[in-house]
Amino acid sequence: MKKINFFYILFSFLIISALGYQGCSEIKDNLVTAPQIGVHPAGWSDESSGSFHGKYIFNNKAWNLNQCKTCHGSDYRGGNTGASCYDCHTSSGGPQNCRLCHGGNSGHSNPPKALNGETGVSSLGVGVHVYHLDSTKYSAQVECSECHTPLSEGFSSPDHIGNNPDGIAEINFGPLSKTITVFEGGQFEPAPVWDRNSATCSNSYCHGNFKDGNVSASPKWTDRESVKCGSCHGDPVTGNPNPLPNGNFFHPHFPNFTINTCYQCHGLVINSAGAIIDPEKHVNGVVNFNSR
Repeated sequence: MKKINFFYILFSFLIISALGYQGCSEIKDNLVTAPQIGVHPAGWSDESSGSFHGKYIFNNKAWNLNQCKTCHGSDYRGGNTGASCYDCHTSSGGPQNCRLCHGGNSGHSNPPKALNGETGVSSLGVGVHVYHLDSTKYSAQVECSECHTPLSEGFSSPDHIGNNPDGIAEINFGPLSKTITVFEGGQFEPAPVWDRNSATCSNSYCHGNFKDGNVSASPKWTDRESVKCGSCHGDPVTGNPNPLPNGNFFHPHFPNFTINTCYQCHGLVINSAGAIIDPEKHVNGVVNFNSR
């Protein structure tokens, strides 16, 4: 009888041990490994270092910062590390501040600088951003939404970075470039096109696709000199803005007119020196004449 009892006790012990081992194995499979202290390499916060975290983010297209949130928390205030990103990133939004990745040089979030740190116009990520967004020399200030989809949810907007960032700012033209101009017998309906390979913008109202404009104009994003006063209407070679549609001057425009003549009919827009005096009345969808 004692042998039988001993057998049952031993058998029960083996069963319990096996179940316990199996249970521990299942629990172990679901464990999340705790982050290592000092997981970042030396130079992680040093901009001059090859290990600087900004360079890591750029090289690995990690702009959505999901990796950072894993340890530092969704609010970057420390998470399970206790180390807050706000200790260094003190501007509004912390690590999500727009000017950290692009912009900053002009005090705005638009380049320069570009994501890769470039600041020159010849860089595709920079181009003529500053002349569209920061300057009112020739027209009213152009909004970001005229070329890019508005970010309804800010940094986390699905049209901003997304889960699989590619580092390319997709172009989605807004209403200004699609402005329709009407003439007797018809109208011009621009359908703007961006060619990333040639860095050119074509078929847009802004640069010539309007009545009596240079409808084939294709300004180059990385070349400021590709746009002159005559590029959209007038002579794109000399820069003379005197309208020259299809190679022919038309009444009341004549070959002897220059940029210093425009004010005689368009004095609300331009002065005798050829300078735009009211940017709101230029590239606005209508032709503004002097009041009579």
